[in-house]
Amino acid sequence: MQRLHFWHQCIACKQRHAADNFHYTCPSCGGLLLVQRDEDYVKKVVGTGKTAQKHFDNLRFGQDRKKYPNDSGVWLWRHFLLPGFPRSEIVALKEGQTDLFEVPGWLKTELGFKNLFIKLEGQAPSESFKDRGMPVAISDSLRLKHNYPHLGIKGVCCASTGDTSASAAIYSAYVRDEISCLVLVPNDKISDPQLFQAMAHGAVVRLIDHRDGFDGCMRIVAEFTLRHPEFVLVNSKNDLRIVGQESIALEILQDLAWKAPDWVSIPIGNGGNLTALLISLLRAKQFGLIDKLPGVIGAQTAAADTLVRWSESGYTTYQPGKYKETVASAMNINDPVSFPRIQNLIGEFDIYFYRSSEAEILGTWARFTRSGANICPQGAVALHAAIQARRAGVIKPNDLVVTISTASAIKFTEAGIAYHKNAAKPAYANPYVRVNGTIQALEKSL
Repeated sequence: MQRLHFWHQCIACKQRHAADNFHYTCPSCGGLLLVQRDEDYVKKVVGTGKTAQKHFDNLRFGQDRKKYPNDSGVWLWRHFLLPGFPRSEIVALKEGQTDLFEVPGWLKTELGFKNLFIKLEGQAPSESFKDRGMPVAISDSLRLKHNYPHLGIKGVCCASTGDTSASAAIYSAYVRDEISCLVLVPNDKISDPQLFQAMAHGAVVRLIDHRDGFDGCMRIVAEFTLRHPEFVLVNSKNDLRIVGQESIALEILQDLAWKAPDWVSIPIGNGGNLTALLISLLRAKQFGLIDKLPGVIGAQTAAADTLVRWSESGYTTYQPGKYKETVASAMNINDPVSFPRIQNLIGEFDIYFYRSSEAEILGTWARFTRSGANICPQGAVALHAAIQARRAGVIKPNDLVVTISTASAIKFTEAGIAYHKNAAKPAYANPYVRVNGTIQALEKSL
């Protein structure tokens, strides 16, 4: 059995747990876990500073790209993220390596930005950023199943606002001869395209009627996996999911030729993506991949603004809100599982939190998609937070700003079409016009 150079460590009691079993929380105190690495070993393998930069550039752009799984934007970082993870257990579908979209000049001028980029995570196999964490969680489930048969692992399961279920379904489908997939989604609270993805890829889908939406589903699936340890939980409570999502920040830095942006704006749902961003940036700085830490903009909807209210209290009061509808359904989470991780990590960062109303989300979404950016409502929340920070003077005109769009617009077509067909004709709506089938009628309509 290949030696691993990583382990699980409790963020509360600091106890280490070997990666020979799956734990959702610390067996000793119940605290959340994070993966820790033997950093001295990692430095021997990948180096530091320019040596490490060249190592990763060769994996992505050089001859070593041809070697599996280096064509994955997640697994090319495997020696940095999960040192010692066996290559034979890796499931990769060429995820990652998404575009860093530069917002066109005319729109940057409108908004008062000189350098504004969007990381388009919707260009993934299941069209969301969940395809960074999920291949790691699925691969580790296979590793445990093969190396520790006494665990009796049969499948994976998750609660989802839509993107996690789609990702779990597609990666499980690739290895369906070994791993089954169960997904719990709040009934009538995710888009039909997202629901279709889970069904089409063969997951066992259960629609849950619960007044708390996703948060209720999360409590049920957590209890289910405790009662049925043969199913591995692949929500971001699983610290292997966090590891895979760390690749987003690393890829952004590489996209920018190892220049740290001044700000990264990120939408927050369950908190796993923010946790991964903070960890990844800290390690990149420690390894000399970048020379400074970017500032961070945390973006939430007004419907689910728990962390915004926490920041407004001076980081003293954490009070989950009640379920409300929002077009940004994939981040409609009032009690983020990863909050304790975030609480432990933000101290070294210049960080601000902003909320966006439904009208602001829809308007920003339409405003940026008209520029050619294939973004989701969650990406619009991150962009609107950056706009708020710019207006407040937090972001300066010449700052280099990267926002993250977590999924493709195609997953949220119902909401988008409703906006453009709105009889009230909101500012950026682009309604169609019906025309009789003649050239004269067409010319008249124009």
